[in-house]
Amino acid sequence: MFRKKLLSFLVLFSLCFSTGVFVLAESAGAVDLDSTIRNTEFTEVKNNVFGNQADTQTVDKILTKVINAILGLLGVIFLVLTLFAGFLWMTAAGNDDQVGKAKKILTAAIIGIVIIVSSYAITNFVLTSVLK
Repeated sequence: MFRKKLLSFLVLFSLCFSTGVFVLAESAGAVDLDSTIRNTEFTEVKNNVFGNQADTQTVDKILTKVINAILGLLGVIFLVLTLFAGFLWMTAAGNDDQVGKAKKILTAAIIGIVIIVSSYAITNFVLTSVLK
């Protein structure tokens, strides 16, 4: 029993330590890559990575960002409702009222995500059709 615990501890410790070393090595290398990309010799790469600062924001780009942000927020709300309904259902312990409440919340959340996805598809179609 002691050998299994010791072996498990050593494996977990080595995994955590090696992951930390790789993260530190990668972050140290990222500083050099960042300074290289920001160098003026690589303006094309810099514009692809960081974006061209001279670009002006057009109406369609701003509208797309706003719509994506709103739909993303609604997606997060769907996720929270789904987790809440799952929590209610799991902690119901045979209480039919609580299970019914969880089913109603889950059904409403699924209907909501269907509406969100369809509204995203319609909005994307309309914006690409009208603005091009």
